[in-house]
Amino acid sequence: MEIYDLSNVDFNEKAPSAVALGFFDGLHLGHQALIKKMLEIAETNNFESCILTFRQHPLTLIFPTYTPKLISSNDEKIEVLEELSVDKLVFIEFTEEIMNYDPEEFVKEVLIKRLNVKSVIVGFNYNFGHKGQGTAELLKELGKKYGYEVTIVSPIEINGQIVSSTLIRNLIVNGKVDQVEKYLGRKFSVNGEVVRGKGLGRQFAIPTANMIVDEDHILPDAGVYYTSVNVRGISYHGLTNVGYNPTFENHPFSIETYIYDFDDDIYGEYVDLTFIRKIRKEKKFNSLDELIKQIQHDIQQIREKYIN
Repeated sequence: MEIYDLSNVDFNEKAPSAVALGFFDGLHLGHQALIKKMLEIAETNNFESCILTFRQHPLTLIFPTYTPKLISSNDEKIEVLEELSVDKLVFIEFTEEIMNYDPEEFVKEVLIKRLNVKSVIVGFNYNFGHKGQGTAELLKELGKKYGYEVTIVSPIEINGQIVSSTLIRNLIVNGKVDQVEKYLGRKFSVNGEVVRGKGLGRQFAIPTANMIVDEDHILPDAGVYYTSVNVRGISYHGLTNVGYNPTFENHPFSIETYIYDFDDDIYGEYVDLTFIRKIRKEKKFNSLDELIKQIQHDIQQIREKYIN
């Protein structure tokens, strides 16, 4: 897959393109249905398949306070799109200039002049242009003037629920990570750097990897989770605590993972952490002794239930 920034793009000397438009946070099953439709149209018409998406959520500029935490980073999006065999991915920086384009200007300056678009594929609730004035239906009308076809993809429903990024975010923040896969198409995961903690776990023969995750990335609510940890391309079982560890006063927020049958030094390395199931809520213990006993119990419970 070729990756571009819109500022460096001019496809007019290349094959016409079929372009899927959207922010695609999470690239969930609804997004994937839309992208597969775009790929089908591209293949049938011998067009280049293309995704056009913003590099950052538009609300970061419009209403920063209301910007949602993200299900997937841009790197994660790239991984999924490569698996889907998309030809081109074009990122747009969401600037004030882009924000103030009226719908027709966006079509003319971006889709026609830059992307040589002949087919546009969008979701049923797609909006674009200044203050979201452009709708999927307006995109169709403009297509008659500028010579492209528009396909509007209906929502995907699973168990009576419309698949959406909002639905998935709600499941994650409520700790229902075991329910995410049926809507996302894969288990929920985060990537982060392993940094030094207080070393308390190692003192009690329970070493943990402390992760720093991008602050824009969504995380599950506080609690203890059964996880999978990918280190250097190998997956290990994990037990992860997310939260503030209320047993200690003023303990900073942390993501700490006990990795089963693993004891290498991985400080400074990046690992993928996949959340499989919530085991219990975060709890304040009366003493360090109680906390250690509970962690040992959690470790054994996971080993007996999921590993052995």
